[in-house]
Amino acid sequence: MKKIALLLILGVSLFGVSCSKFLENDIDQTAKKDEQDILDYISKNNLQMIKTQTGLRYVITRNNINGRDVQIGDEVSLHYVVSLLSGIRVDSTSRLKNEPLKFPYGGLSIIQGLAEAISLLKDGEKGTFIIPSILAFGTQSSANIPANSVLKVDLEAVKYRSEEQQMDDYIKATKLPITETTASGLRFIRTVTTNGTQLKAGLLATVKYTGYLVSNGSQFDTGQLDVALGDGAVVKGFEEGLLKMKVGEKATLVFPSAIGYSKNGSGSKIPPYAPLIFNVEVVSAK
Repeated sequence: MKKIALLLILGVSLFGVSCSKFLENDIDQTAKKDEQDILDYISKNNLQMIKTQTGLRYVITRNNINGRDVQIGDEVSLHYVVSLLSGIRVDSTSRLKNEPLKFPYGGLSIIQGLAEAISLLKDGEKGTFIIPSILAFGTQSSANIPANSVLKVDLEAVKYRSEEQQMDDYIKATKLPITETTASGLRFIRTVTTNGTQLKAGLLATVKYTGYLVSNGSQFDTGQLDVALGDGAVVKGFEEGLLKMKVGEKATLVFPSAIGYSKNGSGSKIPPYAPLIFNVEVVSAK
């Protein structure tokens, strides 16, 4: 999976560097060469493809008229094979191990041509896309991709999941009995009830917690902290959940990125648009 992430997810940052190195006439010459190479490939392989305004060509090879279009913040799961027009395969996901590439759409940098390709597929659909070099890696080269390479990508949109779907899937899989769902999207599940002091703004609460990503259940943090309630010292979903609790109680909080770390994520462990799970225990309050 590391190889896949390097090729497609970091590709756009390489493209940004390469673009700055182009002179205007170089761009025109490269675009003309790309276009001719693409036309020759289409003619040689007797393909019928649609051309977009950016110069990308595509054909949908499996339709799913009932599928949903991708939305910013969706978790996308993709299988793909990337090849040069010569037929040399340069990268692919593993179907045998059932390891599609997963990432939040619009949250990470991907090559421009891939982003456009995804936008043209409903979930469950497959397509073949020919991506001009300027929408891929430009003048950048690697061991298996020469500079100014046109790429052919066979792409399958395995599944798109909104944050709501991710949270609902988690709740269904774990069979957690929801105590309350709030207007902000917080799913509050009280697991231990006490008659302790009710938390409220102005109190300093000592809390044990463990945090997980909803998308794959991986733990990103655990520990104990003091929270000054009402000061906005923690993300909104975490504080909203705490304010429903009493000292000694335990709960599971499941909430969307809008009241979490939003489109930016946090560090290397919490990606953009990530719904979160926190198992919390209120130790004390004063």
